[in-house]
Amino acid sequence: MNGPCALHLTRAASPWPADGAPAFPAFSAAGVPVVWSELAAAARAWSARPVAARIETVAAAAAELRRAGPGAHIAALAQSTGLSAAGVLAAWDATFAPCEAEALRTGVDAEDLWARLATQPSLRFVHVLSGNVLPASWSMLVRGWLVGAAQWVRPAEREPLFAALIAHHLRRIAPELAATVAITWWPHDDDAVQPAVLGHADTVTAQGDDDSVAALAAAAARWAPKAGFVGYGSRWSAALLSRAAQTRDTAAALAQDVALFDQQGCLSPSLVLAADGPQLESWCDELAAELAANEQRCPRGPLEPRAQAGLRLWRESMQLSVALGQARRLWESNATTAWAVVLMARDHVEDSPLDRHVVVLPCSGPADAARVLGPRLQRLQGLALAAPEWPEPELTGWIDRLRPARVAAPGALQWAPPVWRQDHLPPLGSLLQQR
Repeated sequence: MNGPCALHLTRAASPWPADGAPAFPAFSAAGVPVVWSELAAAARAWSARPVAARIETVAAAAAELRRAGPGAHIAALAQSTGLSAAGVLAAWDATFAPCEAEALRTGVDAEDLWARLATQPSLRFVHVLSGNVLPASWSMLVRGWLVGAAQWVRPAEREPLFAALIAHHLRRIAPELAATVAITWWPHDDDAVQPAVLGHADTVTAQGDDDSVAALAAAAARWAPKAGFVGYGSRWSAALLSRAAQTRDTAAALAQDVALFDQQGCLSPSLVLAADGPQLESWCDELAAELAANEQRCPRGPLEPRAQAGLRLWRESMQLSVALGQARRLWESNATTAWAVVLMARDHVEDSPLDRHVVVLPCSGPADAARVLGPRLQRLQGLALAAPEWPEPELTGWIDRLRPARVAAPGALQWAPPVWRQDHLPPLGSLLQQR
C-alpha cells in the first residue's frame, strides 16, 4: 500500500467481493468529515443502549465470529499475519474465546463504570495498531464498543486485513457494531489523512515499539491537542515455575503459549524463570520436545531469509555461551530455525529473538531474579505462573517484585479478556480521560 486506503467505510462496498479477493479503495482527506459524521450518528444510537445490552451484543458477536472462523479468507489472513494456516486458526480461537459476557461484566465492575458508561456522551476514538497479534485489534474495538464510541482504526502495514475482515463479517452478524467503525490505512508520514482523522478524536490509542508510540503521541498533541492519548509500547512476558511445576504437562502448556502467534506480542512468554535443581535440565528436554511437537501440529509461519539468518546467528551465539560457561545447554530444531531452548547458567540472561526461541533462567528467589533481569523487569507484561508447593507469602513476594500486569496459568496467559489491565492501565477508564 502506497497511499491512504479505505478498507471499510460505512457507505463503501465491502473490501471482500464474492471471489474473496480484498480490494482497497483509495481514500482522501476530503472524505474524513463525512465518515466521522456517519460514525458519530451510529455511535449515538449504539451508546443509547443500556451497558448490559452492549455487553450481550458484543459477546454474542464474538461467539459467532469464533464459531464461523476465518473460513474462505484463511489464506489471505495467513499471508497478512505471517502465521501458518494452523496458526491463524489457533490465533482466531484465542482472540474471540475470552470475550464472554461475564468477563466483560467483570471488567466494568472492576472499574466501577456502570453509571458513567450509561450517561457518557458518545466519543470519537482513533486506534493506531501495530503488528500481527489479532487480540490487539479486537480488544481495542471491544473497549470502544463498551464505552459507546465512534472508532476509526489505522491497521498495521504489517497486518492490514484482520480488522477489515471483522468489520466485513459484523455487517451481517451485528450491523450496529459495524456501523460505528471505519478502517483506513495511511503512511506514518501522511500529511493529509492523518491530521484530518486525528483532528476529530477525543482519544487516540497507539500500539507498537516505543519510538512509534512516541511519534504518534507527538502527532496527537499537534493535531488533537485536547484529545487523550493512551500508548502501549514495547513489553515482554515470562513464565515462573517452581520445582514441582516442572512437569511434562507444564512443558506442553508453556509450549502452546510460545507457539501461539509465533511468540509475537506482549503476552507471549520469551523467558522462563525456573527454580533451580537437578530436574531442570530434564524439564528443558520436555519443553524442547513439546516445541517440536507443536511445530508438527501448528507450524510456525514462513520467515524471510534475513530473519532466518538472524535466528541462526543467535543460535551460534548461544553455542558460544555454552562453551564459555554462560549457558548450560542448547536445544534446537534440526536443520531449521523452527524453535530453540537455551538453559542459561546462573546470573546470565539473554534476550530471546522470539519466533519460538525460549530462554530458561535458573533462579533461587525474587530478589535473585530481579537482580539478574535488571532494567528488563520494568517492561514485564505477563507472567505464566505455576508453583503448587509455594505458600501464599512466597507467591506474593514474587508477584510484588516482578509486578506483571497479567498473571495466568501456563497455556492460558494469552487468552486474556479484552478488558484486561494492559500496561496496568484501566482499560476503559483510560479511554475516557482527556488532556
